[in-house]
Amino acid sequence: MRHHRVARFILLAPLLALAAACGADLHGSGGGDFGATPGGVKDMKLARELIANGQIPPAAALLVEAMFAEHDLGLTGAPCNDTLCLRTALGVAPDRDGDPRGWLQVGLSSNVVPELFQRPATTFIFAVDVSGSMGWGSGGEDYPTPGYLSRRLMHGLVDAIDGGDQVAIVTYGSSVRTPLGLTSGADKAAIRGVVDGLREGGSTDMHGGLVRAYELGRQARAAGRPHVRVVLFTDVQPNVGPTSPTAFDDLVSRGAADGVHISVLALGLGVGPEVLQSMAKVRGANAFSMQRAEDVASFMADEWPWFASPIAYDLGVEVRHSAGLAVEQGYGFPVGFGEEPRLEVATVFLSKRRGALLVSLVEAEEGALALASADAELRWVNPAGVPRVTTLRASRDGAPLDERGHWFAQEATARTTALALLVSGMHDAAASYAGDPALATTIMRAAHDRFAADAAALADPTLAPEVELAAAMLRLIEERAPQGTLYGP
Repeated sequence: MRHHRVARFILLAPLLALAAACGADLHGSGGGDFGATPGGVKDMKLARELIANGQIPPAAALLVEAMFAEHDLGLTGAPCNDTLCLRTALGVAPDRDGDPRGWLQVGLSSNVVPELFQRPATTFIFAVDVSGSMGWGSGGEDYPTPGYLSRRLMHGLVDAIDGGDQVAIVTYGSSVRTPLGLTSGADKAAIRGVVDGLREGGSTDMHGGLVRAYELGRQARAAGRPHVRVVLFTDVQPNVGPTSPTAFDDLVSRGAADGVHISVLALGLGVGPEVLQSMAKVRGANAFSMQRAEDVASFMADEWPWFASPIAYDLGVEVRHSAGLAVEQGYGFPVGFGEEPRLEVATVFLSKRRGALLVSLVEAEEGALALASADAELRWVNPAGVPRVTTLRASRDGAPLDERGHWFAQEATARTTALALLVSGMHDAAASYAGDPALATTIMRAAHDRFAADAAALADPTLAPEVELAAAMLRLIEERAPQGTLYGP
């Protein structure tokens, strides 16, 4: 079901709370070419690995924002002199059903110069799953156990922190323990000793472990530490205490309200995607998945220190479009899918990639897309807490469509739109598969064919792996392959 909003569109995207202490040291002549991406689930690794292993992913593992975060989707424009750079561009192309649509992209980037960036001193609370499902041996050569990956990740993070940081370690299995209280990042030997001593410990009281982690985080805040982040190492399979996505959303939201944020490192092929998404969409939160040993090195190389560097909270975007159009739907928003999409983003983080948010516009009057335009009024709070506002215009101005019915002011918006339609199609096919595999086949074949045509027209080599991914998922659906993760649906 589609819901059209004719009057105006408000996008609440929590934005810009980078430490004031970092202010002048962040900026240079970058002009807005460094990356920034929304929080939420930041990669498609779980879905990719499940498909590679002959399983159809759960719908919750197929998120547009996760695909966006894996691609550089930045827009070009005038040089930017702010920590958060916002640009807009418009396009026209058919939607998945072949009906004409306008596509308004908001591009996210930053003028941060990485070589000048000074990461603020941070208190890291490692909340570590030591339940039996984690397996603290080495595991197979292709897929080490989640416990092995956890230990490797913790060692990598300990190598990267310095004396201005703090680390504490909480473990949870059948019971919750605190083997390391708040400790200076300079005492690496003590931290490593605790990491190396971790062993399996029964069932999975993840909620209890996080309660303890947030207690320590609040203690650090009370002691005057402004930057506190829980880092959760888990396969996201809670089975003791509260286990629902809602329970974890509530817990993480309360922590965020007290200034304690979370990064979830979801490990292995058994990750529970619904619980993962419920935590990752909260203010100050993000999530990354890892299955292979090389994923650890990639994470440290690509995401440190950016995963712990939020630059934006509470961004508001008001779209005033030209007559005869209505806002239809948003893509790339961590709140996920729903009948009435809540187009919200809780946080924007620094990133090596430039991010995107996408909004579709539908014709309420035939022909309105020929002269489509949209003014995007963007309001946010800068790192010093000063409110900011700017208005950006995007328009078509009668430019002709190509033979496929496409026109885009910038190629990045064509790529962004193609990826959004692909992943939304994959999501809908996966959601339909259990009850109606024939319908899932139809949806997935249409998504594959459309994306393959888009990729061919763009001739962009970065899209080739996604063509293969779509083809692989279509084959699995046609073959009626099993659906779910390592631990079931």
